[in-house]
Amino acid sequence: MVYENCCTQITGCNIIIVLLCLLSPLLLTHCACSPTDQIESKVLYQASQPDSVKTIHTPAFLIKEAEKEYNKIGLPSVRKAADQKTEIYVDPAQPAVFFESQEFSTTRGRYQNLIYRIHFQKVPFSFSNIHITAGNNPGILIIYTLDTNDHLLLITTVQTCGCFLAFLPTSELPIEWFPSDWPADSQWIYGHCLPSLLHPSPIDDSEKIVFTLESETHRVCDVAVSDQDTPHDLHDTIDVKIFPMKALYHLPLSDDRTTTESFFEMDGPRKGYVRDNTKILERLFISWWAFDLYVGEDKAFGAADTSEISFYTSLKFWDREESDLKNFPRFLSYWGWKL
Repeated sequence: MVYENCCTQITGCNIIIVLLCLLSPLLLTHCACSPTDQIESKVLYQASQPDSVKTIHTPAFLIKEAEKEYNKIGLPSVRKAADQKTEIYVDPAQPAVFFESQEFSTTRGRYQNLIYRIHFQKVPFSFSNIHITAGNNPGILIIYTLDTNDHLLLITTVQTCGCFLAFLPTSELPIEWFPSDWPADSQWIYGHCLPSLLHPSPIDDSEKIVFTLESETHRVCDVAVSDQDTPHDLHDTIDVKIFPMKALYHLPLSDDRTTTESFFEMDGPRKGYVRDNTKILERLFISWWAFDLYVGEDKAFGAADTSEISFYTSLKFWDREESDLKNFPRFLSYWGWKL
């Protein structure tokens, strides 16, 4: 079924869980998500509004354990290492959101995608708390799909490696356009329970959609419509500057602001991948049966991307073309959406 594929294939697949649990009991002890009531600190990062974009169409991110540097939304940056070679890193002291708008068409009509991208310093690794996605410079894409009347129909969230895909339809989307087996109340996305339907108000301009991100893994673990005027007693609020998506290709060198470099590899076999981003555990445990040496590595996405790599969202290697996020109409159809 489509919904089962969405929750199983894209979030790591049952095969991964079986393999990891067979290979190491230690990994099994850290598969479950941490209880919310153990998290003491949260910070709300609010993206600045792009021109002509409504408040409800601009995301906010509630970050768990935000005192830890690797949990903070940061600015992709470039610096010289000790050997004088340049290296890419994400600076948690400077939060940033990258934005781009794209249009697409299907047989039903024309639509607009508002695409937001954020990055983090790393998914940490330690033998006491193993994450298979451990690595540097990971990110998340949040995509708002609007119709020609500016109604929000669907939100797509996915890590910038293509994993942990989740769809969040709104009450503006006709029910007959949903996958045939879409759950009524909630959906299970490998360890996290997300709502199956969002109900943003079509007239309340103070609302925002808040994405709660898990500590360490940066997984989307909750999504809710929130009135931005509601006092946030349990956390601080940070306003985050927004940059055009193409700025990721022109990052200024930290000690030479006249020199810029790309966040992504621009040639060779890794063209289109985030630099300094190798995911060792995913390569070790998944690449050999997924037939992809670079599985789990984060990728470019947007109009400035000239690479030919697939932003596939299914681990079925025979479905890479059909599940490629770069062809959004075909991607939606593959997952059962009838826009």
